[in-house]
Amino acid sequence: MINFNKDSKKEDISEKEGDPAERISSDIEDKNLKEKLENEVEKKIKKHRDLFERYEERLKDLDSELITPEDEIAFKEAFMHAKEIFEPEELVSWFKTKAEPFYRAGAWELLLPLYEELLEIVEKKPGPESPETASVLVGLGGVYRYKGNYEEALRLFSRALRICENLPAGSQPETGDTLSEFGFLYYLMDRYEEALPFYTQALEIQEKFLSPENLGAVRTLNRIAFLYKGLEKPEMAEEYFRKALKLLEMLQEREPDNRVIMGYRAGTLNNLGVLLSEMGKLDEAEDRYGQALKLEEKRYGSEHPQMAQTLNNLALLYFQTTRYEKAMILYTRSLEIMEKFGKTEHVGFATTLNNLAGVYVQKGRHEKALELYTRALEIRERILGPDNPEVAKTLNNLGELYRILGQHKKALPLYTRALKIYETSFGPTHPDIGTTLNNLAGLHESMGEYETAIDLYEKALNIIEKEYGPDHPYFKITRNNLIGLYEKMERSWRS
Repeated sequence: MINFNKDSKKEDISEKEGDPAERISSDIEDKNLKEKLENEVEKKIKKHRDLFERYEERLKDLDSELITPEDEIAFKEAFMHAKEIFEPEELVSWFKTKAEPFYRAGAWELLLPLYEELLEIVEKKPGPESPETASVLVGLGGVYRYKGNYEEALRLFSRALRICENLPAGSQPETGDTLSEFGFLYYLMDRYEEALPFYTQALEIQEKFLSPENLGAVRTLNRIAFLYKGLEKPEMAEEYFRKALKLLEMLQEREPDNRVIMGYRAGTLNNLGVLLSEMGKLDEAEDRYGQALKLEEKRYGSEHPQMAQTLNNLALLYFQTTRYEKAMILYTRSLEIMEKFGKTEHVGFATTLNNLAGVYVQKGRHEKALELYTRALEIRERILGPDNPEVAKTLNNLGELYRILGQHKKALPLYTRALKIYETSFGPTHPDIGTTLNNLAGLHESMGEYETAIDLYEKALNIIEKEYGPDHPYFKITRNNLIGLYEKMERSWRS
């Protein structure tokens, strides 16, 4: 019995501790399994990395003006694999860089689900109050802003700003960028007075961190300039465009071949050129356009959609100064560039067609002008819809051409339709209505319907005077047309 009890205790202990040989065997199996799992994970990561690098190669030096459906697919695929190989902080940094050309290209349907997925990732790690989360919120808010969902954009920007304000002092550039995005949102909502304080606060922060890699201050200065332009304070707008240029010139002295700085400087020169042209400072505007073109050629090459935009602006200046041959050459070159890159179903292409047609009208080449106006009208109706004000502009121009050609029956419905679009879009007192009424009055005058023409000229004068004042060229043209009609009527009575 005693021996039995001792043996029983030994067996009891053995059951608790297990056989040493079995433990060693189990440990080896666990180690082998762990190594096997680690190898499988490494293989999986390597596969993701290899595929990521393949798609990443396609995304190098991507041009926002030349985005293709294949580029969009490559970005989506690269993002799918980037999630598997990057930590969240690295993923956000990579995504911001690679998303930028798609952002500038307005690829909102592509970006929206990717930003939303990225937000879910960073809210888990590094967390909902992290700078990465704030950065993604700003990007996502920007997408909603451009899609016209201002309420959602405002909610996302507000949350991002709350996060940024609680971050350490070294994270201040993010605060400045978020404030600037807030200001731009209010600008797009036509709430200019609310936008300005956000821009001012943003600029105070961004100027401290200005570098070739951080051009936030330049973007905000351009945005402030556009705000003052919208407030019809061109002198203030000019001041801020010049401030932006000064910063860019300083940065380019440090890095003469920095392509990003070149692009921003060319864009700002272009913006300033447009403003100076509108202010009547045509010589300086021409000089600014010339500088922009040189930079764009160096940055993009001699044939690029960005070049086409500046060529259009300079061509318009030549048109305004009656240098029609030069205007025709530049508009034609711009069209050739856009056609080369497949930009024919584009609002800008239609605008160039419309403007070039105006040049041909001035040169008396009416059949060519008719062809271009008709093509511009078809594109605008297709892209913008039949009741868009841009459609009305081409209708107006086409009507004026038919009036010049003496084809009054064709001109009348075009003017009438343009007038209806303007009235529906802007109300009864918009200056474009005044211009159309002036043209319609000229048509009725050509048809010998003098009383109707007088009534239309007078309505046009009232609208134009309220908008521009009695010293504006449009007012003087319409007034002279009315005076000319009265003189014509008086001569007919005498005879």
